[in-house]
Amino acid sequence: MGLHVIDTAIGADFMCTIESFQVESKLRETTYRLEQQLAEEQAARLKAEEFAQEAQRKSNDEIRKLRENLERAQRETEEVRKRAESGRCAIL
Repeated sequence: MGLHVIDTAIGADFMCTIESFQVESKLRETTYRLEQQLAEEQAARLKAEEFAQEAQRKSNDEIRKLRENLERAQRETEEVRKRAESGRCAIL
């Protein structure tokens, strides 16, 4: 084997090592970027879920208040109806 062949073989091994390092480096960079993107998307999803839960809580509170108002109005209507039937004044 001549010196040129050895130099070529060593050079090829060295280039292969550099290419392998570059591939590994790009893989690490891509993995890091994807992990960052995943963390951002998880945070956004959590924020959206919290927003939805707060909206649901407010909606439930509003429904509860409306039901209470409806029940109160129904009671008052029934009282007025009973007064009217008994012949007493129905003006509040």
